[in-house]
Amino acid sequence: MITKSVMEGHIPSTGSSSSIRVAPVKVLALGPPRTGSNSIQTALGQLGYQGTYHFPSSVHARPQDTQIWLDAFNAVFEGEGSFEKADCDRLFADCQAVVGRPCCAFAPQLIKAYPDAKVILNTRDIDEWFLSWIRLSQSNAAQEHEGNLGIDDPPKLAARELRYKILSAFFKGDFINNGKSAFRAQFNKIRELVPKHKLLIYDIKEGWGPLCEFLGKPVPSSPFPGHDKLEIFDEQPGGPCDEKAAKPKLLKSPVDTASESRVEIPG
Repeated sequence: MITKSVMEGHIPSTGSSSSIRVAPVKVLALGPPRTGSNSIQTALGQLGYQGTYHFPSSVHARPQDTQIWLDAFNAVFEGEGSFEKADCDRLFADCQAVVGRPCCAFAPQLIKAYPDAKVILNTRDIDEWFLSWIRLSQSNAAQEHEGNLGIDDPPKLAARELRYKILSAFFKGDFINNGKSAFRAQFNKIRELVPKHKLLIYDIKEGWGPLCEFLGKPVPSSPFPGHDKLEIFDEQPGGPCDEKAAKPKLLKSPVDTASESRVEIPG
């Protein structure tokens, strides 16, 4: 069980796991980073899901969550301690949906914890996704070399520690050689764990239709959030999907680059 003192800073506890309120999680969006998590978070909010959990959006609002996730990482990836349903309920106490990292790195644990939840496997063309990571990591490395390290922001620094641990484990320390295989492994693992009737394999380019049908929600009149922005960013010359621009710079793993230049990689 994750450290009691840490948990009591998140939700008051009487010391008994029976006092923890079961989280009302209805939807798990567990695709890997860079597959539209921000858009899905916004979309689920527009569809009426209350309290969508998206860790990168709550680093300052819920800084105690970072330590909870670090403890979860140690339990799942290092074999130190345990990460149980009660721990998940503490994290997601007021949340009807869970999206993005680091949650996607704990997909088997969350699927087991919430067997009645519908699961969205947000995905993307794998070559598009790969090049998107490369270009984004290079762009953010350049920004941080200019002084945006946030060294006086403890919550942000703690969140970075978690991010790099998760990414290193997810890609086995080498994004260039293991990135695509990790993407496929995540895809295949979730398909194995989730019954077909509870699983939506989803690309945000498909818009509202498949998502609303899967969740049993009416289609909003507004455009699907973030789609146009994603397309513009990816398709512009020199953008993430510009293979000619990106490949000459594939000299080392973004995970290695992160350890040297503290690359900011959003989910």
